[in-house]
Amino acid sequence: MNFMEIYLKDNQTMNSPLSPKGSFQGRMRGRLAAVQALFQIEQSGSSSTTVIFEFINHRFGKEEGRKKTDRTFFAKLTEGAWNIHGHSDEVICGALKKGWSIDRIEPVTRAILRAALYEITETQTPSAVIINEYLNITHCFFDEPEVAFVNGILNTLAKKIRPPSS
Repeated sequence: MNFMEIYLKDNQTMNSPLSPKGSFQGRMRGRLAAVQALFQIEQSGSSSTTVIFEFINHRFGKEEGRKKTDRTFFAKLTEGAWNIHGHSDEVICGALKKGWSIDRIEPVTRAILRAALYEITETQTPSAVIINEYLNITHCFFDEPEVAFVNGILNTLAKKIRPPSS
């Protein structure tokens, strides 16, 4: 039995129905935590499983009395985004200016783009919602130029992956 089977024994999916406000805010926190976890995985060289367990056991465990992070969503997003990060990096490079490599992008920005790209490709959440969520996360770390950069990349990728219907 792998990590996801053990942790996600309730069989929730990335596309599970949301209850009005609580789940929305829980997913918002899950996205932010996933970006932080993806950054930590890349910087530390730790496995995604190790980092996910650390977040669940040490960071989320202190959420008593506060609004909760959607742990299932966080775990699936982090695991999924990290598992395909090599492919995601290639896709992201396709949206960069000629001559740019993925290494030229700030590590936190890479984590944001990887998480967003995973959601765009693997969920039914509307691209505009995903992009808006990740722009809000980008604002937590950066000023407007980096937010505009992330917006441009995500819009370009979303149009390629989910072309608007005629």
